[in-house]
Amino acid sequence: MKFVGELERKEWSNLTYVEVEPNTWYENASRLLDSGYLYPQMLTAIDWPAEKKIQVLFVTHRFKDSHTVAMSTKIDRENRELPTLTDLYPGIEWQENEAYEMFGIDFVGHPDYKRWGRIRKILLSEDPRLFPKDRYPLLKDSGGYKNLPKVNWNEIEGTDREKEGLRDDLVYVYVGPQHPATHGPVGFLLGLRGEIVEDVIPRLGYVHRGVEWIFEQKEYSKIIPLLDRQCYVDGIGWEIPYVLAVEEIMNVKVDERANLLRILAAELSRIQSHILYIGSFLENINHLTGFAWTVRDREVFINLLEMLTGQRMTFNYLRIGGVARDLPQGFRDLTEKVIAKFDKHLDKLIDISLVNPTVAIRADGVAPVSAEDAIKYGWTGPNLRASGVAWDYRINKPYMGYDSVDFEGAIGNKGDILDRMLVRFEEIRQSLNIVRQVLKSLTTRGDLGKHYKRAPPFPRQSGIAYGIHESARGENGVLVVANPKDPRARMKPWRVHMRSPVFIHTMSLKYLGRGLLLQDFLANYISLDTCVAEMDR
Repeated sequence: MKFVGELERKEWSNLTYVEVEPNTWYENASRLLDSGYLYPQMLTAIDWPAEKKIQVLFVTHRFKDSHTVAMSTKIDRENRELPTLTDLYPGIEWQENEAYEMFGIDFVGHPDYKRWGRIRKILLSEDPRLFPKDRYPLLKDSGGYKNLPKVNWNEIEGTDREKEGLRDDLVYVYVGPQHPATHGPVGFLLGLRGEIVEDVIPRLGYVHRGVEWIFEQKEYSKIIPLLDRQCYVDGIGWEIPYVLAVEEIMNVKVDERANLLRILAAELSRIQSHILYIGSFLENINHLTGFAWTVRDREVFINLLEMLTGQRMTFNYLRIGGVARDLPQGFRDLTEKVIAKFDKHLDKLIDISLVNPTVAIRADGVAPVSAEDAIKYGWTGPNLRASGVAWDYRINKPYMGYDSVDFEGAIGNKGDILDRMLVRFEEIRQSLNIVRQVLKSLTTRGDLGKHYKRAPPFPRQSGIAYGIHESARGENGVLVVANPKDPRARMKPWRVHMRSPVFIHTMSLKYLGRGLLLQDFLANYISLDTCVAEMDR
């Protein structure tokens, strides 16, 4: 397609990169939407102080031919303003909020203006006593998160910035940040009419650590141990996209055995994560027997991950160019026994989870999301597939050797809470199948030969890459920008951005959570499989 105000264009087999003039930003996004690019994949920014510019990057995808467009523009650092794209792509609403609070970019027409008269900060505090009002931490000359005000918490009174935007015809109830149903410090200010939710104001940022800024202060290899902490339930899921992005920039090739070991770790992690998801949902609807079963079953796979990686939660297993260690002695035989036994047991787990009438009442037909809405709001992973969209990066855009294993995607049709659970049950079965095939391919213990130590410690030239992994929660994406010409980034990444599926799925509850009963809203939130640490970063 043709772009208005095109400045630069690069074409690959399934990717188009184009830089456009800022005054054509909205028009080109509208053309992309009309051309079938319906899925809003990512929006973020990169600061280039030497050019006195900030680069804004929007990535969108067309499912029918698996084609992606990355549209970029550069705005003046002193005039940080662009039109919002949220009326075209509602799924990037919070990503524009994040670009505002991290870079100070004003997205004119953003939905927050209609209600609050300004773009709200959602990860950082709006109280200037807690975070400087005009500091945008990812600008290179801002000081980041250093030298923050010293706070006497006894003098800080709670403020409710949302009050000015609340509706007079609703009763508001705050659920969180320590509510047992939220599974982490996040809150929802819910506007109720009787028991029906008609307004949703999510509150997050309680565990925001500024990890993107932290990553930009560290050498490439020293970032890997921190990645597992973004989602403590599926840490491998964040190691993979980061390492893939860095390897692309460095042009590092990974041998087949290392890729098989990565797949093995990823699928074992997916299994235990899905088991925890099922148990968490059952526990929250008071199905305690099913919850107890999942706690027991998950432990078996955690033990396997510990045996493979040396850790139970923060694995630090991948390396740029490979993995840290080969299969330990006895791992193959033990894993084959475990998956053979659990494959038979899985049917019993499904039965005990679904025959309970409480599950049918709380899940069947509750909170359905159409395929159109799922795409519009940027859903990925099991939640997207539960709405009937057959998209799985491992199948549709194979990476890391996934084209060497044979498995089927799990697809729902109603997009309700029950379908989201059923899709994950089927994904557990498919992951067991993948693990079985990988173990068969790893017929001998072999010797990785410390191959990853041959990788360079940092890029020798500038570059940008976006690594993607189909994690247990959806598309985990990591954007890495290398700029070794700048002395501040000679051995460190210039920019690291994490695209969190949990962040995007939770945003959609502002709209898709309306019209539900209060109890169903909470069940719907749990059914999205959230991880608050990943959302807040």
